[in-house]
Amino acid sequence: MFTIDKLVQRLSKVSHFKDLPPSAIFEIVSAGEVHRYPKGLLLFSEGEPCSGLYVLFHGRIHLCKISPQGQQSIIGVVNPVIMFNEVPVLDGGTNPVTAVVDEACVLWHISRENFQALAKRYPVLALSLLPVLAARNRKLLIFCEDINFRSVMGRTAKILLGLSENGTMHIDRRQYPNHVLAAQAATVPEPFCRAVRMLRGHGAIQCTRSAITVLDAQRLAHIAEVDSACVA
Repeated sequence: MFTIDKLVQRLSKVSHFKDLPPSAIFEIVSAGEVHRYPKGLLLFSEGEPCSGLYVLFHGRIHLCKISPQGQQSIIGVVNPVIMFNEVPVLDGGTNPVTAVVDEACVLWHISRENFQALAKRYPVLALSLLPVLAARNRKLLIFCEDINFRSVMGRTAKILLGLSENGTMHIDRRQYPNHVLAAQAATVPEPFCRAVRMLRGHGAIQCTRSAITVLDAQRLAHIAEVDSACVA
């Protein structure tokens, strides 16, 4: 049960709000609403009018770009407790991405109008978005670099290295089925599966129905053309 007090406590952990007093966070929380959404729900679509600002408290959200042919690329994965969809709240434009509920979630939502009113009362609220936007811009540039300069196998190797935390964890295939991993690699399942088979042939990974295990992180890093110690 997400009471106002619990939301204030949780929202105070979000980097945007950590410097605000509890009274201000209480006012901010009260200006929005809490919603629960099931897995698979389309939260909002790219190109639609601004859907407002969200904070994820539980679950997982995929932020996607979808091509005219319907191919989906996952350009961001939102985990608790993180805010998202800041850009249209600031500039009044349309949603820049499509948001899909990947795991049943609890979200706090505030409209652009309410956010703008609060930002006038608490300017730090708007200013605090700047470092977050800068960080996400850097991630987007890295994503573009991967698409332009890395092969599908290189992108696949980099994703597996990151999800396994440099080979220290198994990758749960129920949480990351092929179509999700392919979308993160900005490709479709068939070439992604070919890349996985090739990585298995190189002895870099082992696959079962339930998990992908990194056997040789250094080899995977070499194929991905990255320093394994620097993979996010």
